[in-house]
Amino acid sequence: MMGPDLHLPGDPMPDHPDDDQGATPDDLPAGGAGHREDHDAVADLTPAEAAIADAVALLSGPALDVPDPRPGTEALEADWSDDARAGLDRLLADLDGKRVGLAISGGGALGSFEAGALRFLYDHARIAPVAITGNSAGALNAAKLAHGDGPNGEPVVDDVERLWRSMRTNPDMWEPEPWLERVVASAQWASAIRGQGHGSSGAANAMRIALRAVNSLVRRPEEIDGTIGALREAVAAQSMLSLRPVAAIIGAELDPDRLAASGIALRMGTVSLESGELRYVTETGALHDRHDRPLDQPPVPVADGVLASASIPVAFPPVRLGDEHYVDGGAREILPLEILVSHLGVERAIAVSASSATIDRAVSFADRNMLDILRRVSAEIATNETLRKELHPPGGWGPDVRLVVPEIDVHDAMTIDPALIAISFDYGWMRAADLLLGLGERPSVLSAEMTRTRIGLRRLAGPLPSLFGVDRDDDASAADERRWVDGADTLTARFHEQAVARRDHGGPLPPSILAWLAAT
Repeated sequence: MMGPDLHLPGDPMPDHPDDDQGATPDDLPAGGAGHREDHDAVADLTPAEAAIADAVALLSGPALDVPDPRPGTEALEADWSDDARAGLDRLLADLDGKRVGLAISGGGALGSFEAGALRFLYDHARIAPVAITGNSAGALNAAKLAHGDGPNGEPVVDDVERLWRSMRTNPDMWEPEPWLERVVASAQWASAIRGQGHGSSGAANAMRIALRAVNSLVRRPEEIDGTIGALREAVAAQSMLSLRPVAAIIGAELDPDRLAASGIALRMGTVSLESGELRYVTETGALHDRHDRPLDQPPVPVADGVLASASIPVAFPPVRLGDEHYVDGGAREILPLEILVSHLGVERAIAVSASSATIDRAVSFADRNMLDILRRVSAEIATNETLRKELHPPGGWGPDVRLVVPEIDVHDAMTIDPALIAISFDYGWMRAADLLLGLGERPSVLSAEMTRTRIGLRRLAGPLPSLFGVDRDDDASAADERRWVDGADTLTARFHEQAVARRDHGGPLPPSILAWLAAT
């Protein structure tokens, strides 16, 4: 295990049809799924423990847990439609005997979508990759998969699913630096940045929050509310968040000896701030350039390489590897597919992107200032364009490359919510099935519709978490929506109908949804 060897910075060295019945008071959850009715039982809980209890309670919603024991792959496939089984036969025939590689994109907490797609790939496509590449959250998934199956045949994808489904609250992956906590604690300044951490891109979220804070300082310098000292620290700080929670996960999950002995080539993208170059950390800790040529530098701890790849600029501090300081590979490359196809000797490549290559339309910029424009261009438009070009390069990738890309983002890149993670996981599983089995448009449409319905159910259960805890603005918005939006009973019935319709149209369903259907 790598826990003691980690070198942390700072250490030494839905759309709802109009004709549906609206909610009635009895149709809505009282206090949300996370509401704790027995106040005496929770009186002694710390705030962190209470937040975890609330998060766990959210998993009481429909199809949010996995059946135990998990049904076997053959048993699941026996109930698939003829079209799905024919698609699987074509996929297996094409991959049989080929050197298969995986490329896994960055995406922060949207690694949950990747985990679901990976579950489908390992269980049903029966892949045994010879090479895996990953950036940011994709590097964590890639590093875990590159261990290979356990000594007694335990599927390594079980560990990836466990990792994501075990997350409960934001501190499981990140926590604010002290200066930011003081700023957030200020009533005036909290209003300037709270609720800004939403969006599919982790880099965009970080940039949005940082620029909003600076923007507010420029506009309201007299309203310092006791936070000017913290803001002076912010000017000198390298990040908003600490890497320690992520480092703890990496330390617990990585076994460098098993990685080096697995026979699976691993490449994790990261960018040097000094040289500006994209580099890759391998399964042995060697540093390679973007053409996979070894650099004349000593090896680094593999755990530090994962950490560097996940160090979203502004959000997290740079990580020192050798004599240079590194940040998230997404600064230059979101999806590390080119190195997989061009340099790692694979005959078939499957790429999983955590987020879609679309961008949300913004409100008018007629009255926005230059910081707003900078954020929109650098943190949103530029990253979207990078991913678009990687997914669809000139001339395309050709038939030997398959892409698994979501049409919608279930949650944002900086939020940990166990219910949304479960929903995103299932969506990744279904999206992989739709695309890799060639099931056509209708099952794909139903995958997205089911997912939107489930997101609506989660919103009814209570406010969504934000980077700094519960987003009270979202809570107020959700409360207002409850006056007219479909209630829990209505949405649950709709979800059931959509799941049955997907199955009837030949679309396979993940075990969690199958078990829920069987019980209802």
